[in-house]
Amino acid sequence: MGRNLSFNEKETLVKVANIFREKGYEATTVKDLEKATGLTSGSLYNSFGGKEVLFDIAISFYNNNIVRNRISTFLDQAEDPLVGLKDLFHSLLNEPDGRENGCLLTNTAVEFNNRRRHITQELDTGFSLLEAAFKRQIIRCAEKGKISKPPSPQLTATRLLIFYQGILVLVRAGLRRKEIDQIVNDEIDLILGRLS
Repeated sequence: MGRNLSFNEKETLVKVANIFREKGYEATTVKDLEKATGLTSGSLYNSFGGKEVLFDIAISFYNNNIVRNRISTFLDQAEDPLVGLKDLFHSLLNEPDGRENGCLLTNTAVEFNNRRRHITQELDTGFSLLEAAFKRQIIRCAEKGKISKPPSPQLTATRLLIFYQGILVLVRAGLRRKEIDQIVNDEIDLILGRLS
């Protein structure tokens, strides 16, 4: 299927990912996609395919651009790996647009509840990216003397992923923002074994 490149594909996919993140797959209409992107349904279909295909492309794009960018910005580029980790978690409470749409991966996991195999695989890819990044950051923290080396960096990374996803569910629901902000640092220290 040929793609019409008379528009910026990356900008369009950001808009598509954002509308799916805001409304979810089922509630998003073709009209919503047209309004968000400024493209007609024909242009969207000819360039990407139908709504389901566009959703698949949006999740893959989200993993490869948004998730990887957050990992790079907050974790890989952080001079202090512990500060970078905490900053990443705090950033979940302050979306750039001031809204409370949460994460496309988290929202999709809740919406689909393992009903679509190919979506579940793409979600696992995104969650695995985060978990692997957390594991690398835990090892960096230990190497820099910020924490004692945990018995299992992998299990510790999984605990961080669970905490991360829990925050995103509450953010999406518009709940407990102030309380979360107050406990992020202590909870991360607890997970990393810095507090007993």
